Amino acid sequence: IRVLGQDVLDGVKYGFDNAVGQLKVLNPTVELNTKGLSMLKRVENGQIIIPPEYAQMVEDEEDEQEEGEDQGESHGED
Repeated sequence: IRVLGQDVLDGVKYGFDNAVGQLKVLNPTVELNTKGLSMLKRVENGQIIIPPEYAQMVEDEEDEQEEGEDQGESHGED
């Protein structure tokens, strides 16, 4: 069951990333703000919210993204 759950999550993530990529291609003259975008968040009353059941997963996802950005950037700090 755990493997099936991970497969479903991987499929959803692929679809989400693919949709974001397509939006960027279809709107090349628009700089889309994707910071804070997550497949685990939802829109409620015109606001992007983190459902309580996904709060820890979203925090972990954002930490991973920040670590990836930090490893790929040089800030000139010694």
